[in-house]
Amino acid sequence: MIGYRIALAELKQLIEAEVPGWLKRAGDRTKQFVAAGKYSEPNTIWGEVKGVYMHLQGQAKCIYCERKLEAQERGRAEQDIEHFRPKSSVRAWRVPADLVPVLSIAPPNPGAPGYHRLPYHLFNYSAACKPCNSTLKSDCFPIAGKYRFSGSNPKTLLAEKPFLIYPIGDFDADPETLIRFHGVSPQPVASAGHARNRALATIAFFELDDAIHRKNLMRERAVIITALYPQLEVLAAASGPKRAARTIVNGFSSAQAPHASCARSFVALHSRDRVEALAIFELAVAFIDAHS
Repeated sequence: MIGYRIALAELKQLIEAEVPGWLKRAGDRTKQFVAAGKYSEPNTIWGEVKGVYMHLQGQAKCIYCERKLEAQERGRAEQDIEHFRPKSSVRAWRVPADLVPVLSIAPPNPGAPGYHRLPYHLFNYSAACKPCNSTLKSDCFPIAGKYRFSGSNPKTLLAEKPFLIYPIGDFDADPETLIRFHGVSPQPVASAGHARNRALATIAFFELDDAIHRKNLMRERAVIITALYPQLEVLAAASGPKRAARTIVNGFSSAQAPHASCARSFVALHSRDRVEALAIFELAVAFIDAHS
């Protein structure tokens, strides 16, 4: 997971350029939800701006797992507009057994109306693949603090102490300061505290380290490591085709590349410990062989 830093004013400009008048229509609908005290509408319009988020997110990567999907012209069917905070109801997340002693999660209030002021807030959207959104996230939103369903500003709602990370915008933590990779496996950066718990929860929530249920996700990362290692060795050597190697490494590490966080972590590892990088490379090769 990587961040896509953008100010709200800039995002509004992109939306207005893509769908003129959308912001006004969205604002009118939000006023109706506020007046009713709940979310309800016969039809929705957030699908109209899906392409903006697809393009923003590394040209059509899932916001959570960083899989590269088809671009805006052909990829709309395989990506959802994801509401970070659920709009109409919030159900409890079934915490994995190994994290029960670690994570203290607040229970949602029974019958709460969800975040009914946020269905059309631009910082409550992202584009996500269907496994991450429909299968795994659904209407769960675990927090460590107290739910504030009447909140209308995602920035101030950080006071809820959410466990999940919101990668878009300029207000939540940069995901790469919370989660790094050791080989194909994501790990917390922090050794303690809420920052560590956010990483643990996000990894478990989206099964980002599950080689059984998301083996293709893990295999894609392994392929990237096996492609990177020879190029990093060229760059570390006294001579060789360094220009081509640098181009390849930069390509795999760019925000537009799939699993950029994994690639960046491996590049950093190689720069400080080539022996460990070789061991990780060999494990990646073995992973590919075992899952081919």
